[in-house]
Amino acid sequence: RYLVDVISAASMRSHFDVDGVTAATPKEDGGGDDRPDEIRHEVAFGINELMRGGLIKGGSLSLNALYSIEHDYRSFTIAGTFSYLLAKKNTTLQLGVVRSWDKSFPQIRTWKKDKEVYTHSLSITQILSRRVIGQLIFSYDQSSGYLADPYQVVQIIQDDEVINYETIHPDSRIRRAVGVRMNYKTGKESALNVGLRYYWDSWEVNSLTTSVLFQQRLGAVITIGVGIRNYLQSRAFFFKDRYAAPERFMTVDTKLDESFSNDYQLKLSLNGGRLRGVPLLSDENLQLNIQ
Repeated sequence: RYLVDVISAASMRSHFDVDGVTAATPKEDGGGDDRPDEIRHEVAFGINELMRGGLIKGGSLSLNALYSIEHDYRSFTIAGTFSYLLAKKNTTLQLGVVRSWDKSFPQIRTWKKDKEVYTHSLSITQILSRRVIGQLIFSYDQSSGYLADPYQVVQIIQDDEVINYETIHPDSRIRRAVGVRMNYKTGKESALNVGLRYYWDSWEVNSLTTSVLFQQRLGAVITIGVGIRNYLQSRAFFFKDRYAAPERFMTVDTKLDESFSNDYQLKLSLNGGRLRGVPLLSDENLQLNIQ
């Protein structure tokens, strides 16, 4: 796969002048009038292998490599996934490994810094009965190197003057997450989907995500779903709303602040092939999903 991502404008909190309404930088600070502000090139290669013999008969192996480059960032990633069916295909085991090497060289800085990420994941999917299927997911992520956003700045008032400082994050971070999902068939034409995920890391950012979705099939054409997702997060140990003086670690990244959200979901699925004469939906190979 080859991808070109062309960006004609960018927004960032940096020492550039920023519009107070749109939060965008002026055009002269970007790519200029005769070229895009940013172009990203990405090349990816992947291979999938089905295991048909030996001790791991019935398993599958996936290997992928990805290289991405833009004017201020470069990334190379290798990912592997192994899946295996057990207990007469009632149990699915999946193992994943991701390794990436990144380099940051922002235009507004004079340095080049590296970042490395190592991620392990494990998931077990189990058919518990004719009505219930469950899944357990665990992930472990270890990052090291430059983990901040070079275009963000911390503004500190000193001697009645506003001084901009670079954000400084710890140079290592360990992230862990465990999640449980379950699909329960409540009736012949209905199902309940429940999810729970807990996340914690070495920066003291902890989060809890819960979700519930109820789906009802109305005939052969329509399926409706109603759900809610709740998210709670604690604050990183070094995040502050305001810094009075330079500190060892400083950030303005709102993703590291405490937060909560409630997302409400309304889902509508329409199966094709039943409504003759209706564009798209007259094709039995198509399904329209609205949410």
